[in-house]
Amino acid sequence: MSAYPKILVIGFDGAEQSLMLSWANSGWLPTVRHLLDAGAACQTQGPLGMHAASLWQTFFTAVSPARHGRHGDRQVRVGTYATYRFWPADLKHEAFWNVLSRAGRRVTVIDVPYVALSANLNGIHVVDWTTHAADNGFATWPPPLAQQLRQDFGIDPFGLCDHGRLQTADELAAFQDALVARIGMKVAASRHLLRQEPWDLFMTVFGESHCVGHQCWHLHDASHPHHDPAIVGAIGDPLRTVYRALDDAIAQLLDAAGSDTTVMIMCSHGMGPNYTGAHLLGEILARLGHRPPPPQEGWPWRVARWGWRQLPLPLRTRLIPFQKAAVDAVWPALDSASTCFDVPNGEVYGAIRVNLVGREPQGKIRRGEEYAAFCDALTNDLCALINADTGNPAVRRVLRTADLYTGPYLDELPDLLVEWVGDAPLNAVHSAKVGTIRSTGPGPRSGHHKPQGLFLAAGPGIRPQRLETPVSVMDIGPTIAAILGVELPDVDGRPIDACMPVEGRRSVVGPSGD
Repeated sequence: MSAYPKILVIGFDGAEQSLMLSWANSGWLPTVRHLLDAGAACQTQGPLGMHAASLWQTFFTAVSPARHGRHGDRQVRVGTYATYRFWPADLKHEAFWNVLSRAGRRVTVIDVPYVALSANLNGIHVVDWTTHAADNGFATWPPPLAQQLRQDFGIDPFGLCDHGRLQTADELAAFQDALVARIGMKVAASRHLLRQEPWDLFMTVFGESHCVGHQCWHLHDASHPHHDPAIVGAIGDPLRTVYRALDDAIAQLLDAAGSDTTVMIMCSHGMGPNYTGAHLLGEILARLGHRPPPPQEGWPWRVARWGWRQLPLPLRTRLIPFQKAAVDAVWPALDSASTCFDVPNGEVYGAIRVNLVGREPQGKIRRGEEYAAFCDALTNDLCALINADTGNPAVRRVLRTADLYTGPYLDELPDLLVEWVGDAPLNAVHSAKVGTIRSTGPGPRSGHHKPQGLFLAAGPGIRPQRLETPVSVMDIGPTIAAILGVELPDVDGRPIDACMPVEGRRSVVGPSGD
């Protein structure tokens, strides 16, 4: 038997913390309410301006994006203008559970998103069995476990939520049912593995809150332009249904783990309406004179884009690598002629890379005073934009990554991050310099990410309290490690004092062992 407390971590990918708290207080989420009353709770802050993948990787590496190297799905390869697909194996820092494993702690990690498989782990690792975005494909350590999970508990009943047709009440009801069924699969498998062998850390993550937030936010939010009261009347609020199933999952896992277990609930980041202007950014920079006009504004590209959208989704999925290769063949030539250019970063924050002398092959702007003056002027121009449909500001602020992050991989990140106001749909912007630019946002998602999340910790020795100051997601891994008596080497995060047991603390040892 281990001399350290057992820790059960239950993750909810993309669960909106304001809904969790509101529905807990109303009694709709009774298990969350119980944990709020019994333990310590705080809001979390993800890395500002980064993609959801970067947030999860910041969590499990406990270092900033400038030290693990990821900001989005596709990134500019330093020294070129070409983008490449960032895979979990490209990450520059390891997951904290690998350190725990080497220190002799027995760990089970199930479906933490955007992580490479940890082979030879002292325990069990499952990746991309029922996640929102399968970066790696389904795999397990030990390898035979994959077949056991398929045979005993099933396969994902829906798959990638962006690839489904979700318009009618029947389609959305089937989607909702598939998410609830997927939660049941995860609970059954997790309960089985919880009881199968001793463990020190058991972590299982549910991606259904992420999927339902992207696809069904408009059904929850009556102010959303695509809200359909008839569908809500027929099937209810899918977010409410899925969150209740997640609350039931917590109760079942707590029962299987035992009363002597320290439990932590991590809602990785939030969700809200998909009101962003990232789809406008390329044309904005062109109108400001910083880059050639995006080619998609010409009629051949509009025809090609229309034709692409007519393809059946399964065929489109198979052709995505060829689509991205075609984009990569065109964009570098445009970027090299620019003083700055937009880069992929998800939709929540627009991202801009300055064409720097000495970093880019055909740099236009020199580091130092010229760079600072350029960023100041561009920030002023972006903050002058208004939402042409509402008259309100379109941009809340423009952040410089060098002010937020330090580390050896800072140049992997964009230079500027554009935070959209997000109080209304943003399909058109206007300013004196750019005139009016209008373009409907791409994609099927009615909901999108917010950087704030929620963290709860309850168990022996943890005093009930609510923390007023948010904590970084980088602090959660060091907190888990400290409770298990292990110090994580070379990380940015620090243990959260309020989530540490006040009695019976163990001395912290290094990663090599006790």
